[in-house]
Amino acid sequence: MSRKPKSQPSHGEGPSPHSGTEQHGWSPDVDSTHTQDNPSASRSFHPDKYAPAAGPGRKVSKEETKGTGARTGESTSRSGEDLAKKGKPEGMHDLGPKGRSQRPSGTRDASAVTGVDPQEPHAKDRTGK
Repeated sequence: MSRKPKSQPSHGEGPSPHSGTEQHGWSPDVDSTHTQDNPSASRSFHPDKYAPAAGPGRKVSKEETKGTGARTGESTSRSGEDLAKKGKPEGMHDLGPKGRSQRPSGTRDASAVTGVDPQEPHAKDRTGK
């Protein structure tokens, strides 16, 4: 059973509340709407001409000069470089790069699990297949 394709109305015709070719269906054409002047725009892009002169510098309080005593910016965790220097952890098995991305892959046995009641993985998991 063949169906006759529905005919499409030509541009500017159809069920839209707007008529003519200067429209986009259910909303009027953005380019045909009126735009208002915005005098603040030019002031924003020319601060050397319109901005007030700089005021006096602020006073730095003694609390600010003292500091907090915290060791900010220092990492407390081990870096990846440090972990690599230590070598392969016990219970971890490297299976080499996998797939098109060549990402490293591997498995672990029960000695590498830190959870409660670690159990040996299934044979399927050990082979990485």
